[in-house]
Amino acid sequence: MNDSTMKNRRILIKNTEDGKTIADTRIIRFNSVRNSVIIRADSLRIKKYYKITAFVFAKHCLYEFSGTIRGAVVENEVEVFLGRSKEKEDRARTRYPVALSGEIKGIFIGGRQIQLRKPIHIQTINMSANGVLMQADEGCFHIGDSFALTLVTDENVIEVNCEIVRIQNSNMLTEEYGCRISGIRIEED
Repeated sequence: MNDSTMKNRRILIKNTEDGKTIADTRIIRFNSVRNSVIIRADSLRIKKYYKITAFVFAKHCLYEFSGTIRGAVVENEVEVFLGRSKEKEDRARTRYPVALSGEIKGIFIGGRQIQLRKPIHIQTINMSANGVLMQADEGCFHIGDSFALTLVTDENVIEVNCEIVRIQNSNMLTEEYGCRISGIRIEED
C-alpha cells in the first residue's frame, strides 16, 4: 500500500469494544513508515484512545485493519494506526452492516441495459467484498435478474452491477435480495 492507493479513500472506523461506528470519512494521507492514515479531527466526535477495526474502500477491493486511535489532535488532524490488514475477497468472510439508500435505474436483458421509467428504491442491509444484501418491495426481482444499482454516500456515488442469487425474509410488503456484485464504479466528488 502507498499514499496513492489510500489517499482520498473512504474509511469506516468502528470501536472494537461495542461495534459502534466512530468515524465514516476520507483519508487525507497515508504514512507507510508508521502504517497509519490521517483523517480530519472533526470526523471524531470524542477524541480519545480507541481499539478499532477500520475498513478502507480501495478502488477495486475492501481492506480490513485492526488498529488504534490515540486521540491526539495536531493541526485539526488525527492519526489512525492501522496494524495488520486483510483484503476482503470472498463470500465466506465478514459481511459489514452498511445502511445506504439506493436506486435501480436499469436492468440488464440480453447483455443490454434497459432504463426503467420509474427507479426501484432499495435499502442496503449489509455488504461484503463481492455481495450486497438489500431490501426492496416484495416481488421486484427473481433469482438471476441483473441490474445496475446506484448507492449515494456522503462522499461519493457508487455504481454496482449485481445479480440476484437468493431471496429471503419475504412478507406482504418487502423482501430481502442477496446479490452477487459483478462490477463496481465509484464516482468521487
